[in-house]
Amino acid sequence: MDLRRTGKILTFVAAVLVCGAAIALSLALAYPQPVSSPALGAGWQCHRSAGLVTTCSRTSQAEPLALHPRAVVVDYRRV
Repeated sequence: MDLRRTGKILTFVAAVLVCGAAIALSLALAYPQPVSSPALGAGWQCHRSAGLVTTCSRTSQAEPLALHPRAVVVDYRRV
């Protein structure tokens, strides 16, 4: 009887440890830490999640191409 009880206790402890690790990992992914990256400049914002994955995104909006004047294409064969 003691072996069965010990096995159940060890299984319960292992399950609690796995659940605790899953909760810790989900919290680390849910709340990323800001990271400064001087190589990218002031227009970027970077975050590190769980100490493994770093993602960067632009903080300033890019200007749409519709506002840029189009280049005039010249056909030199007809000139």
